[in-house]
Amino acid sequence: MKNLERVQGDERDVIILTVGYGKDASGRLLYRFGPLLSRDGYRRLNVAITRAKVAMVVVSSFGHDDMDPSRSTNRGIELLRGYLEFAASGGRIFSDRGPTELQPNEFEAQVQAALQQAGLFVIPQFGASKYRIDLAVQHPGKPGRCLLAVECDGAPYHSSPMARDRDRLRQEHLERRGWRFVRVWSTAWYANQVAETARLMSEYQRALSGDGVNEPPPATAPRHGNVGNVPGSTRGRWPGVTRGLPITEYSERELDLVARWIRSDGLLRTDDDMLVEIMRALGFQRRRSRIEAAIRAAIERTRPSKER
Repeated sequence: MKNLERVQGDERDVIILTVGYGKDASGRLLYRFGPLLSRDGYRRLNVAITRAKVAMVVVSSFGHDDMDPSRSTNRGIELLRGYLEFAASGGRIFSDRGPTELQPNEFEAQVQAALQQAGLFVIPQFGASKYRIDLAVQHPGKPGRCLLAVECDGAPYHSSPMARDRDRLRQEHLERRGWRFVRVWSTAWYANQVAETARLMSEYQRALSGDGVNEPPPATAPRHGNVGNVPGSTRGRWPGVTRGLPITEYSERELDLVARWIRSDGLLRTDDDMLVEIMRALGFQRRRSRIEAAIRAAIERTRPSKER
């Protein structure tokens, strides 16, 4: 067993990383993360999580959604939160989500102020890299979890090169990720701020009562090879590929057919989204290296030419 300062240069087939911090008796997470708080603490953690050749096992008494992204801007703390999310998702999600130094414009600031006056916890410009949500509303009892994505039609909205990206794809992508999405139009806001604030509060209450957001909804996958259209989907008929076989039993053509069937609804997806949906469609429960390699190859082969 080694602490964070002593793992430099070590390499093992399997490493068990234990997070030696936790909540106090009242259930409050104290931000006393020792060497992580130092200027170069993130470097030490980065080394620790990249030393395993085969597998990394993470043991922690708290999860990423117990960590409030607005509570600390320390780089080491943000990396720990991101890595716990990465581990909890089975390696599917690793983002730099959190607040940025970007300041909201006047319109967004007014919406943010109205929500905060109503008692909500709001993070402006929340997201990863250039993909930012104008205002993210947090869960009142789970500070690492967001309930509502609020998008305004300010400068970021109008800077999108295509109306399709602005009006449909971003919303669909967020909703597939489990977010409740609501848009505020500046014309409606300036005409009646009271009514618009009430509408936002209503959406917040709906999200809070469901308390299932931030968790992707279950995919509708075919149970056998002869199903027709998936209810609520704009895809065509299932391509007739048998479900539930070992990955070695599928030809490249069959995997390509499934990938194209999923793409046929026109929704925006990352490669990881595609991987998950193809696995679900074919009945794979666990991600194995051979399964992932074969499916990722199909994703690449069927990628639209404009994305290559």
